[in-house]
Amino acid sequence: MAVTDPCAALRQTECMSSHATPTLAAGTVGDWTSRNFRCVVVIEKFGLDFHTEAELPLEEACRIHGADPAMVLAELEAAAAARTAVEKDWDSMSLRELIAHIIVRHHEYLKLELPRLRARLDRMAGRHGERDGALLTRLHEVYCDLQADLDGHLHKEEMILFPVIERYEAAAKLGQLMPPPPFGTVLNPIGVMEREHDAVKEMLARMREITRDYVPADYACANFRGVFASLAELEADLFEHIRLENDILHPRAAAVEKSMRG
Repeated sequence: MAVTDPCAALRQTECMSSHATPTLAAGTVGDWTSRNFRCVVVIEKFGLDFHTEAELPLEEACRIHGADPAMVLAELEAAAAARTAVEKDWDSMSLRELIAHIIVRHHEYLKLELPRLRARLDRMAGRHGERDGALLTRLHEVYCDLQADLDGHLHKEEMILFPVIERYEAAAKLGQLMPPPPFGTVLNPIGVMEREHDAVKEMLARMREITRDYVPADYACANFRGVFASLAELEADLFEHIRLENDILHPRAAAVEKSMRG
């Protein structure tokens, strides 16, 4: 009998939902660039200039550069798709399914977005780091710390905590006992993860303070605005991610372990 991979099934669902019929109207080059940094990447890919052509209608800028407006618009609409919070009946899901959702929805998003945003901030801080009270330099420093912490955090969850939770659940379903893990109890890595979550929240608060709630200054170009929009999206995703683990996954995992130990 084939074993269903919940991560693969979720990836297929995410892919299908991300290719819904576009509803965004064509605007100016600057309008699109300011939506998020992924749109900036699309604009650059087709050779459009978000500095000198920011006020041009997208279709006109495409004609100037010999790009197919329909193709450019399709890629921009996909890049600009809103990342909205997901609500499900979490208590009805198995822990294995919940972990698969966290990996597909949040871990894979972070693994893709963190380095791409870092590359963009590297360039921006290098070119404009001293402007506006060294705003970009300060933002870049905190972001680099955040990325480093999250890289290690995701690895520990996927290699240590999540596999133990899945083994506990599988053993519980079969009515079997599982020997204690090397770290004694699942509460130990959970405690480490939740302290790291607190550190992430502190860095997010610092980034929001530096950027004045991600409100770009009047002088900010569309590229600047797009990066700010993506950082605000990243913050929202991390809070959703942390809530799922702290409030749902961790308590349920602790309860399973307790039930197995009497």
